[in-house]
Amino acid sequence: MKKKKTTKIRENITEVEYLKLLIYLNGKENLTANTKNNLKRTFILLFYTGMRINEVKQLRVKDIDTIIKKEELIIVTHKTRKERKLFFSKEATKQIKKHFVFNDDAKNNDYIITVKGNPLKIPSSATYISSVNSFIEEVLGHRYSSHSFRSGIITDMSKSINPKFIKEFIGHSDIKTTMRHIRPTDEDLKACLVR
Repeated sequence: MKKKKTTKIRENITEVEYLKLLIYLNGKENLTANTKNNLKRTFILLFYTGMRINEVKQLRVKDIDTIIKKEELIIVTHKTRKERKLFFSKEATKQIKKHFVFNDDAKNNDYIITVKGNPLKIPSSATYISSVNSFIEEVLGHRYSSHSFRSGIITDMSKSINPKFIKEFIGHSDIKTTMRHIRPTDEDLKACLVR
């Protein structure tokens, strides 16, 4: 009889974990400036929007300008090839202005996530997802991954927002998918204690 594999508990990335990642990243001296920029930009966008890494990788300088000017952006989701409108809070826009600084010679079509600082070259999906997840695991442990950002924002939103709105915000085609992403934290579950 074949043994069933244990499904491990996955944790959400909340603001506490997000800040731990940024602090650790800032103190990590053996990373190149380009790697630090790539990770910081990725973490900021994942935290505030619940985007997928492949969606982040496709963004260009002109997209960041649009976010700063309009606090919104229309992207084509990498997974479903469907348009999705992203909205950015004042705080998200403030963080983007602060951390998405480009050279004076940056062009509108330059990518924001690059290989060795080459604005015309982006890392392969598998390589970049693996490196982001390795960094997250190094800092937070094996129960976290880049997808923990997505589950974290969905869980936070689920405490006060209609699930149909969350489904649209996050870009799911089926609300069942959205509901599967809701993972109450230990604190959420402890708050449920009635006896």
